[in-house]
Amino acid sequence: MALGPMALDLQGPAIADMYYLVFWERRSTATVVNARDAAQARRLAAKQKKQGYGPIVSAQRAVAADVALIRKGSWVRRRRNGTSPQFGTAKQKAAARRMRSAYRSWL
Repeated sequence: MALGPMALDLQGPAIADMYYLVFWERRSTATVVNARDAAQARRLAAKQKKQGYGPIVSAQRAVAADVALIRKGSWVRRRRNGTSPQFGTAKQKAAARRMRSAYRSWL
């Protein structure tokens, strides 16, 4: 029986499109990796580690909104605690901008 173009390939893209955000101890941004599970994500990210990153703190599965950004090629901004300055109400985004502005002189 031949499979048509609409058939699901459970070993292909469905599994390959699981993205993880791997957070480092001394880096403010996460490394995005395509992996089957958190353990594989940590191994793949460790290969990309650069001097000064420190050890891996956590590997979290990317939420649907982040996956959409990754597929578009956009930069994903996600904090270790799970919040994001890219999503939320206008009031939450304004509060994040005020917080960044308070520390901008130090950067």
